[in-house]
Order: sequence, then structure tokens, then C-alpha cells
Amino acid sequence: MTKTTKTKFQPLSERNVFLILDGGRNTGSFYEGIRTDQLLQSDYEDIIEFCKFLDEVGGCGPINIQHLWSAFCWPEDPVSKMTVEHWKKKFNEYKNL
Repeated sequence: MTKTTKTKFQPLSERNVFLILDGGRNTGSFYEGIRTDQLLQSDYEDIIEFCKFLDEVGGCGPINIQHLWSAFCWPEDPVSKMTVEHWKKKFNEYKNL
């Protein structure tokens, strides 16, 4: 995780959540699937980096996207690290079914 800590945390907007999840669902990769032409310029860099992060984690869904966003924004926080490790483990289990 190379993201720097955000000084003021803002949850992902419903619009960005939809764009991220839709892109991942359509292509199997959040980074490759994100519709960059529909991102707001102010969100562009953060969302692109977050999509790369999600691909490293192994995925996300409506249930955990905000938790992973928080972990992405504060990568050095112990709770963030636990969240990322938890979901990496879960997605690895799903892939091995």
C-alpha cells in the first residue's frame, strides 16, 4: 500500500461506489474496469489508486468497500492492516473453493 494518509476522511460517494463495483463486475479487474471517463477530476487519482489496491486485496463488494476505502486512506493504522489481511484471506478462501 503506497497511499498517503488523508487528513480528512470522506466515505466514497454512491456514484464512485457504483462505478468501482460495476467496473470490477464487468471485467474482473477493478483497475481495468473503472470508467475513467465518468470519474470526477477531483476524485480521479484516488479512485484509480484505490482500484489497484482492490485488485491487490482480491476484490470487494457492497459489504466491505467502505471499510477497504478507509484502510486504503490510512494504510499504517493497525485496524486498517487487520481489515486488509482479513479480506485478503477471505478472498483467497473463495478462490480456492
